[in-house]
Amino acid sequence: MAPKKGRPDALPLEKMPELGNTPIPLTVKLPPMKQRGDPLGDGLRELYRRGDLCDVSIICAERTFCAHRVVLAAQSPVFLEGLGASAATLGAGEKAEVRLTDIANPEAVKFMLDHLYQCDVDVWADYNPRTQEINKDVLRLAENFRLDALKERATHWMARDLTTGNVVERLTICDEFNLEVLKSKILEQLTYNRRAMAEVANSPQIMNHPALMQAMLQLAANVPDREETPPKKRARK
Repeated sequence: MAPKKGRPDALPLEKMPELGNTPIPLTVKLPPMKQRGDPLGDGLRELYRRGDLCDVSIICAERTFCAHRVVLAAQSPVFLEGLGASAATLGAGEKAEVRLTDIANPEAVKFMLDHLYQCDVDVWADYNPRTQEINKDVLRLAENFRLDALKERATHWMARDLTTGNVVERLTICDEFNLEVLKSKILEQLTYNRRAMAEVANSPQIMNHPALMQAMLQLAANVPDREETPPKKRARK
């Protein structure tokens, strides 16, 4: 076997001779490593905001949103399956296209994408869609693409500003999207608030939802009457 050409005095790093007969350990202290946050996430969010290097177009009500398939597929098994299947049919540089025909409000798509890219955490803490219809579309997107955290956020919003004037509407939304925890909490409040229960039971709106009316009556029937405790008599001095 022919010897390798090169400097005769060059040795591999692991075979370099040690200096001296007894190596003495040395301690070097460096400044703490800088906290750099989330450079990968920050970079993806910036690409999303600028619309750079996007390879997916999401179309809703004639409005187009650009996104990155890797972000969508990493968080939704539905996106993973759909975008993975379409990748084989796309040409070089061609974008995948997702049409959301069952979503009427593009604002809901923006909420979904901001959630997936984890944009504006402070804004999301005060999630507040303009209308209940937008929130319903957010719930629909969360259900369609199996986004549990997005569904949870939209559900918590529905628990805010609850009154007897909107409680029937919200209970019907709970039924539509299987929000059983919120539904049970609302019914519990109505059951233990006789005044609120009477207000809802006598409203014309509840007559269009006999199943809800039945659930309310069943819960109310199981609540024991609260006996008023007579006031204690003051002891005579």
